[in-house]
Amino acid sequence: MYGYFLALNSISPLSGMMLPSLTSSVYFFVFLGLCTWWSWCQTFDPLIFSCLCVLMAIFSAGHLIGLYLYQFQFFQEAVPPGDYYARLFGITSVIQTNCSSTWKIIVHPKLSWYHHANPILLLVTYYTLATLIRLWLQEPIVRAWSITYHSWLTFVLLIWSCTLWMIRNRRKYAMISSPFMVVYGNLLLTLQYIWSFDLEEIKEVPGFLEKKAPGELASKILFTITFWLLLRQHLTEQKALRLKEQESKKEEDHDEDDDDQDIMKAMGNLVMAMFIKYWIYVCGGMFFFVSFEGTIVMYKIIYMVLFLFCVALYQVHYEWWRKILKYFWMSVVIYTMLVLIFIYTYQFENFPGLWENMTGLNQKKLEDLGLKKFTITELFTRIFIPTSFLLVCILHLHYFHDHFLELTDLKILHSLRSPYYFADLRNKWHLVIDRLTVLFLKFLEYFHKLQVFMWWILELHIIKIVSSYIIWVTVKEVSVFNYVFLISWAFALPYAQLRRLASSICTVWTCVIIVCKMLYQLTTIDPAKFSVNCTWPNENQTNINLTHLNTSMLYSGPIDPSEWVGLRKSFPLLVYLRNNLLMLAILAFEVTIYRHQEYYRCRNNLTAPVSKTIFHDITRLHLDNGLISCAKYFINYFFYKFGLETCFLMSVNVIGQRMDFYAMIHACWLIAVLYRRRRKAIAEIWPKYCCFLACIITFQYFVCIGIPPAPCRDYPWRYHGARFDNNIIKWLYFPDFIVRPNPVFLVYDFMLLLCASLQRQTFEDENKAAVRIMAGDNVEICMSLDAASFSQHNPVPDFIHCRSYLDMYKVVIFSYLFWFVLTIIFITGTTRISIFCMGYLVACFYFLLFGGDLLLKPIKSILRYWDWLIAYNVFVITMKNILSVSGTVVVQPITHFCWLIQAFSLACTVKGYKMHDPRECKLPSGEAGIIWDSICFAFLLLQRRVFMSYYFLHVVADIKASQILASRSGDYYLFETDSEEEEEEEEKKEEEPPRKSAFQKHYRYLLNNLKLLYFILPDNIIKRIFNILKFTWVLFLASVDSFTTWLNSISREHIDISTVLRIERCMLTREIKKYDEDSVEVDLTSDAELPQYSTMDTADTMDTVDGDVEAPPSYSKAVSFERLSFGSHDDSDDKNHMVVSPDDSRTDKSEISIPLPLTHELTASELLLNKMFHDEELEESEKFYVDQPRFLLLFYALYNTLVARSEMVCYFVIILNHMISASMITLVLPILIFLWAMLSVPRPSRRFWMTAIVYTEVAIVIKYFFQFGFFPWNKNLDFYKDKPYHPPNIIGVEKKEGYVLYDLIQLLALFFHRSILKCHGLWDEDDTVDTGTNKDDSDDELSLNTGRRDSSDSLKSINLAASVESVHVHFPEHQAAVRRKSSSTTSHLSHRSSSSSNRTLQIYVPIRQFFYNLIHPDYSAVTDVYVLMFLADTVDFIIIVFGFWAFGKHSAAADITSSLSEDQVPEAFLVMVLIQFGTMVVDRALYLRKTVLGKVIFQVILVFGIHFWMFFILPGVTERKFSQNLVAQLWYFVKCVYFGLSAYQIRCGYPTRVLGNFLTKSYNYVNLFLFQGFRLVPFLTELRAVMDWVWTDTTLSLSSWICVEDIYAHIFILKCWRESEKRYPQPRGQKKKKVVKYGMGGMIIVLLICIVWFPLLFMSLIKSVAGVINQPLDVSVKITLGGYQPIFTMSAQQSQLKLMEPTLFKNAMQFLENYQREDITIVELEGNSNSLWTISPPSKLKMIKELKDFDNSFSLVFSWSIQRTIKGIYPYYLKAPSDANTKPIKQLLKDNNFKDITIILSRDNSSVTENEWWVLNQLGNKLHNKDTQGLELVVFNDKVSPPSLGFLAGYGIMGLYASVVLVIGKFVREFFSGISHSIMFEELPNVDRILKLCTDIFLVRETGELELEEDLYAKLIFLYRSPETMIKWTREKDN
Repeated sequence: MYGYFLALNSISPLSGMMLPSLTSSVYFFVFLGLCTWWSWCQTFDPLIFSCLCVLMAIFSAGHLIGLYLYQFQFFQEAVPPGDYYARLFGITSVIQTNCSSTWKIIVHPKLSWYHHANPILLLVTYYTLATLIRLWLQEPIVRAWSITYHSWLTFVLLIWSCTLWMIRNRRKYAMISSPFMVVYGNLLLTLQYIWSFDLEEIKEVPGFLEKKAPGELASKILFTITFWLLLRQHLTEQKALRLKEQESKKEEDHDEDDDDQDIMKAMGNLVMAMFIKYWIYVCGGMFFFVSFEGTIVMYKIIYMVLFLFCVALYQVHYEWWRKILKYFWMSVVIYTMLVLIFIYTYQFENFPGLWENMTGLNQKKLEDLGLKKFTITELFTRIFIPTSFLLVCILHLHYFHDHFLELTDLKILHSLRSPYYFADLRNKWHLVIDRLTVLFLKFLEYFHKLQVFMWWILELHIIKIVSSYIIWVTVKEVSVFNYVFLISWAFALPYAQLRRLASSICTVWTCVIIVCKMLYQLTTIDPAKFSVNCTWPNENQTNINLTHLNTSMLYSGPIDPSEWVGLRKSFPLLVYLRNNLLMLAILAFEVTIYRHQEYYRCRNNLTAPVSKTIFHDITRLHLDNGLISCAKYFINYFFYKFGLETCFLMSVNVIGQRMDFYAMIHACWLIAVLYRRRRKAIAEIWPKYCCFLACIITFQYFVCIGIPPAPCRDYPWRYHGARFDNNIIKWLYFPDFIVRPNPVFLVYDFMLLLCASLQRQTFEDENKAAVRIMAGDNVEICMSLDAASFSQHNPVPDFIHCRSYLDMYKVVIFSYLFWFVLTIIFITGTTRISIFCMGYLVACFYFLLFGGDLLLKPIKSILRYWDWLIAYNVFVITMKNILSVSGTVVVQPITHFCWLIQAFSLACTVKGYKMHDPRECKLPSGEAGIIWDSICFAFLLLQRRVFMSYYFLHVVADIKASQILASRSGDYYLFETDSEEEEEEEEKKEEEPPRKSAFQKHYRYLLNNLKLLYFILPDNIIKRIFNILKFTWVLFLASVDSFTTWLNSISREHIDISTVLRIERCMLTREIKKYDEDSVEVDLTSDAELPQYSTMDTADTMDTVDGDVEAPPSYSKAVSFERLSFGSHDDSDDKNHMVVSPDDSRTDKSEISIPLPLTHELTASELLLNKMFHDEELEESEKFYVDQPRFLLLFYALYNTLVARSEMVCYFVIILNHMISASMITLVLPILIFLWAMLSVPRPSRRFWMTAIVYTEVAIVIKYFFQFGFFPWNKNLDFYKDKPYHPPNIIGVEKKEGYVLYDLIQLLALFFHRSILKCHGLWDEDDTVDTGTNKDDSDDELSLNTGRRDSSDSLKSINLAASVESVHVHFPEHQAAVRRKSSSTTSHLSHRSSSSSNRTLQIYVPIRQFFYNLIHPDYSAVTDVYVLMFLADTVDFIIIVFGFWAFGKHSAAADITSSLSEDQVPEAFLVMVLIQFGTMVVDRALYLRKTVLGKVIFQVILVFGIHFWMFFILPGVTERKFSQNLVAQLWYFVKCVYFGLSAYQIRCGYPTRVLGNFLTKSYNYVNLFLFQGFRLVPFLTELRAVMDWVWTDTTLSLSSWICVEDIYAHIFILKCWRESEKRYPQPRGQKKKKVVKYGMGGMIIVLLICIVWFPLLFMSLIKSVAGVINQPLDVSVKITLGGYQPIFTMSAQQSQLKLMEPTLFKNAMQFLENYQREDITIVELEGNSNSLWTISPPSKLKMIKELKDFDNSFSLVFSWSIQRTIKGIYPYYLKAPSDANTKPIKQLLKDNNFKDITIILSRDNSSVTENEWWVLNQLGNKLHNKDTQGLELVVFNDKVSPPSLGFLAGYGIMGLYASVVLVIGKFVREFFSGISHSIMFEELPNVDRILKLCTDIFLVRETGELELEEDLYAKLIFLYRSPETMIKWTREKDN
């Protein structure tokens, strides 16, 4: 029944209200009656309801029929549509009648949409009712209304709704009043329905009843439905209550119901807690909606005043705010109700006049108050938002306010029980839900921790956020209003006690500003009424150009005085107030943070942390625990440690950003603060500095505000006669109306002030004991302390031997930062070209040269030098700031002193200055900045902190130990390479089984994993891909490991020596520290013996060392002792002892440690293989390095390789620098390398490296000086930069970008190598050699007191071997490697000459002695690098051949073959080839003669000659600089490799025995094929044999010599084949494998086939594949009639030769497949002949006669290129082959016939002489220019062979067969024929005896036994002459 009821009620009101009338009222009142009856909870009798439906159906059917009949003309004429009764009964004429066109349906145009919808709804109503009857036969909202519809009747509803909301128990009273609301709603609907009749007789009652559209009636019905629902709910509840009272309900407890109740209770508590805590923010947000929605009026401003009052009171006084908060919300509610009432009542018709009469305000002012008549939509918006706000406020007041006050009470400690109700829940839930609950609680716990952490972060930094944002707002909007903010925070930051007051002042003042800005937006305030227009001054009143006055604020437009204060009109207002509102929010948020933290700590019984840190568990004690702890510590205390330096950097930042007068004041203060030097002294004046910063920023903002512009008075510096321009005013930062001061500069000042304020707090915290315990003290190290002899306990741990990543980081900072800072200083000096920056270079070079010694001085001395450098840096910054004003003012008058401008960089770098850029002098704008000065300043401060750190003392101790052991490792280096020992080790390695490679280990690991994955992954493509990826990864890892192992192997010597030296330094450092701590002098007892050791020579006598030792013995002398004890005999401290035991860490050690005699000097490798001192720190360090990741190990290996080859790195960088610079300045060092450094034995001396360093520094200074732009040659750089003979380019002083980049790299490489030499004790090697005059004595004596001069005194009483017992173990001494005497030391000859006063001899004698020692060495470690030299020469020869064009004129020649084919030989190419070949011959001769003297002379000549040729002659020949000639650079680099090898050969001496070819040292396939390839080179074997015979002492004749060489080569080849047969034996009786047969035989077959068909294949592919397109350049056509004068000549070039279009080309491809589109050219020929027809009249008549005679034939000759007679007329398609014979293509013509053309003789009758010419035109279609007259040709161009293959293609097919195939065939035939004649000499089973015989011949020849040579040669010849003897000699050995 309810379904039927709903169906009827859903359709009835629509039918009734669509067109209100007397007939429609039946539907409407039935609807009202049914709904009202239902709302009273009354039931419907089915019979009565069915009868009602039947009656309604009958009535609707009659209504529909009547409406339909009225559409006929008859009824409309009887009752017109506008008749009273028709309107009363709602009968409308939808169809308009028209007698003229009765067949046409015309809709009435004046009807509305509801007139058309009414019949449709009636039909739907009838259909619905009929359906209900058929079914029976088959089966037994209050406030919204008042706002939407404005009237006095609905005003009652508005008042009633507001009253209900104000009542606390509003639901109860709403239920009680529901009957009244239903009755009142029905009354309103009835009245509205009646007044909706279309009857003019029913009059409107203004303010009560008005005619409305049917849509409004429908919406009112929707509102009434809520009344009905409310009434029914009320009655239902009353009924249920009565039933509950009558019957007693039995309560049953169910677990699941309880669980549901618990869940809902918990969720309800959670939601309620959130509402209590955050609903007030919703209320605050609604204030903004109410205040800023729409136009700003007075009542909205009052809303904002209330809100601002609440926020300000909350910020200023929390307790007062809590007390008045309830009354505040009540006031807001009352005010909102008044606003609603006033706005609603003002909409009535008579109220606007009543308000005007009562208040006396006009309509405009009333609108500013907010009283304005609105439309229904606008009224809804105006009423709905305040009403919603009222609802939100009432909700807070009734439900959340009291709980909120309890929650925010700071004085009451609440329990820690969470408001979330989760107690006892887990016991009632299932296991899964229990787990989820635990996870949720865990999440809440972590979220709570994150919340606490974020609140703590905000508490730490909120003051910075607040002050920064406020200053940013004040700078962004400069005004008097904002001046209060800046003053407040400028003094609140340095004085912390004022910060609370500043926040309160800013809060109140922000509220005032917001209210003022909102009031200023009212329409009654019009700025145009009080704006001022200033009159323009005349020329006698101002110094401003009248054309620039329009840029002044005074004269650019009307002046609004309020803008100076800070007020202006703006829309939208919210954007205008955004900054102030955000400022207010941040200020409120600040106090919220403080109160939240106070509340949190009180509730949890916590105290505020002593130090404001993030990680509370990290203190100074944790700093050295690891990298993470260190990072946490610096996150906590970075500003505590480095705040002062940060302030200095911020000060420099202010100077660099501003570069004005105030920047100069900041620079002066910076100088004054830095002058105090000591931290304590700086802390004393720091408050004054903070006060200065606060005052100066306040004054500058006052300057930015300036005077009010409204009085139209300009500043005095703009008066007439004042000598101030815009630049000076801007630099002085004066207020001005044209050049306004830039307020952004104050941001930089504020950042400085903020840092200075924080540093002031840091100075105060340093005096607090609690902070010092947590963060450590900031007490500086004593300046008078001598870091090298620090005798007190160092409070920080030693980090030199890296045991963690933190130690590595410390080593980088404290050991290497100094050199990095010097690099920064160098870059700072070279990136800017000025006098000031040159000082940086001088300082950098000084510290680079003497920095090592400086670090060993007392801290006071170090800081004195460093502070002078910092002072100079600050001085440069200050001077650049001062001179910047000169760049803006002084430059123009002194432009003729360009050198002065550029020397001092007189230019401004700050934007906004108008610079005068004179043409005659380029302003150095890029040189005047201080960016690099600032970076340098930062690193200088950082390095100063390093000097003042205790960590630095460990670095000094390590440096001290290194310098004491300065000459120790020379012993290791001298004895490290022993050729015989290496051979023995190699033999042992061959005997040992090979160890598994890295790849094998990884592969085994891969196999194990793959076995497991085999059963997991399916056998498909995924598995295969996975296996491939896995294998690739393993292969990559194995490659990395193998590469790392290889790098370590090539650096093994360096690694071993470094390890030993590190042990020695560790030993000595311990003793230094212990000696300094204990000051105990250890004396040697009589029983103590020092180890005996030998000197560099093998001495027969051993000298024992007595008593006092000034320097410790080397580790190599003390390695075999069982235990060493230093200083004290106390064994309690393990760290102070070095235990000797075998080294288990090395993998290459021998299994049995062989005892070594004390008389034998051990190498570093032997030391590490046998014994090693054990130290805890060293062991931890080694373990740390071993356990590194794979790629870090690779990095370490690369670094070790770099260090081990640092000398070569220096050479490479020097040569690279010279290759790129190619100047005289850089030429010196490469020559010194090849003639001094590489010739020094055993290594370059310290003098050379110092020379290179000093020379590089001098070169940099010279280059730097010539970079100034005032030099004449630096003005036209683009013109001179490519001139090879331009003097600055030759010298190397040209101005260019990156002029010292490679010099810097070179300098760094040199100092890097110097540091390595010092670390290894090789830097002072020259000083450690005894200066005695007797060479033998100097060789035999090796004293221990040869250390550094400054290190002997400090260790005078230290004996490292005090408790050592010497162990005498002897074993047979073997011959050591013979080393040559050092040629870099000063001998007796140079020593005697040093006393001479002749300067020439002082230079000449050492040089002569150097080369004398080189040529006449005492010892020789001979070597043979001739092969490498020969290969280098060969590479150079190849470079010359293939890059010959780079050695001639600067042209783009193709290749050498094209030049030689033209019989042209470039001169430069010829010279280079001859020189290269000649040097190779001479080098071979010197090698064979073994003359070191000749090699030295040859080296000197070559070095000077090559450099002179390449850098002075060749650039002139090629007309380009050497640096631009890549091929020449490559050739020179390879030649430098040759020079290095040559120097190494000279230094070591030639070998005494030169036996055979270097390719014949091994017997394998590689040597075999290389040797045979060597013999195939034409004339190479013969040339070598003849040269060897010429320059080798021998008794053999040339033929005999060649015979021996041939026999040896033949025997070597046989030996290789026999060895291969032994390695890969073929068992007897087995056939050859198919792999061998098809591999070798198949390859030979393919090769022979390719050779046979090579010419055909080559000629077919040469043009189709590699062919070059050959388009014509000119096409000429000539036509001759018979033998007469040609009638037509024409040629086509350039634009008349066109490529075929792609569309046309596709059609032609089916005919000519061998052509591409680029090969086809379309030729357009002009139809008019380009020459007159000059034929004599008789010939002309005769030709006419012959043409008229049709009986005889007449020929026409068509000529192109070569004249030829054509049978047809015009060939349209032509083929242009590679030769000159052009041919027509008949295949493309129709029926193979040529095309027709027309020939017309044209005459020119206008001239005196009659000119005639022929005009030709082609018949048919053309491809281009179809409408023009003329001819067209399509030419197919054959490709031609490229120039690089022209030498082959030129022979043609037959030529290739004759010249190539036949020659190769003849060569191949030799291998397949005549084999039977050579069987006796080819099939030799064993050639070892013959090979040894040949080797013996070579050996006796080298030893000079020439008679024996003859005998052996005769024996060899006899052997080959006697087959029987040959058979005996070549038997297998077992036979």
